[in-house]
Amino acid sequence: MTKIWSIFDYYALNLMTGKVFTGNSSGRKLFFYITYWLIYLIFFSVQRFFSMRYIMLSHNLDTGNALFSDSLMTNLFFLPAVILSSHFMVNFLVPRFYFLKRFYLFSILAGLTIILYPFFIYLLRILYVDHFYPNPEKYSIDNYFAAMLIFVFGLAPLAWYEIARHLRSVDEIRRRIDKDRLEALLKLKEAELKLLKSQLHPHFLFNTLNNLYALVIEKSDRAPDLIIRLSDMLSYIIYDCKSEKVELSKDIGFIKNYIEVQKVRFDNCNIRFTIKGDMDNKKIAPMILHTFIDNSFKHGAETDPGNPWIRIALTASDDKLFLTVINSMANHTDGDPDIEGIGITNTRKRLEMLYRDRHELVLQKTHDKFAVFLKMKL
Repeated sequence: MTKIWSIFDYYALNLMTGKVFTGNSSGRKLFFYITYWLIYLIFFSVQRFFSMRYIMLSHNLDTGNALFSDSLMTNLFFLPAVILSSHFMVNFLVPRFYFLKRFYLFSILAGLTIILYPFFIYLLRILYVDHFYPNPEKYSIDNYFAAMLIFVFGLAPLAWYEIARHLRSVDEIRRRIDKDRLEALLKLKEAELKLLKSQLHPHFLFNTLNNLYALVIEKSDRAPDLIIRLSDMLSYIIYDCKSEKVELSKDIGFIKNYIEVQKVRFDNCNIRFTIKGDMDNKKIAPMILHTFIDNSFKHGAETDPGNPWIRIALTASDDKLFLTVINSMANHTDGDPDIEGIGITNTRKRLEMLYRDRHELVLQKTHDKFAVFLKMKL
């Protein structure tokens, strides 16, 4: 019982504050409601007028007594009841039950409102309306169902309008949430990509400077050539890697320089690098390929004291790029080392961010060999 009274208290408060008519919207909504109820009043006054004329003609009565003003005044008496009942449905039951998917309770309360509405109209009629007519018509079951149908037909457009307005509002909110989520995701990925690059560049420079240091210690004649190549590589990292995508030919040039630098250090390593296909007019994320090649030296030539070898193949076909890197590994009796360090871990993340659903990466390791197979759609 307390819950039922709270419902009516809520509705009464809305009536007192005017929310039943305007809700939280602007004057445009109030104008819509005023226009709607004026059209409703005129339409059903005309309908009542012609219905009365038809009934009088069917009973051979004088139709001169059927005045449009009488129909207008009768409907005007009933209009407050119609407005209150309709807005109770539209502004309370629909948002509090239908929009919240409480369909069972909504069906019960809406059905009760429709059933009880004609009794409300009957009370108004016997208390007020019938006093203005000398010979009022007796209230019958036909009047009951007629009042119910008029209420439903008058309520339907208002309910459709409110539901359509709600759906549009929900759709706008959903689009705004999706937009905010997308912007937040892009910012997060951008920050993560910057972090990955900040980790990648020092990692590469550390390995390359180690190579240069080894040559300087050995006083190798190859040191000047290494410095030139290192200068080109640093230029690529500092200037070109700022872009999200770089020319594939430039990235390959960087790889060639890197391999030549490593050849200076690992002169006993059998290195074969082959390129097939057209590499021009294609773009790629900078240094996305380098990590796998760097890994082949770090965990191959650097750890194999025997006769290490590395096979690198790069093939382009239309918008697809294939990279194969296979390197020898020394046999380890105390267990294989973890060859997926920070470089490959970061590259996996970059591939997932930049080439989601557009790449396939397969890593294979045996006791004496490690292979990388990468397929990308540029």
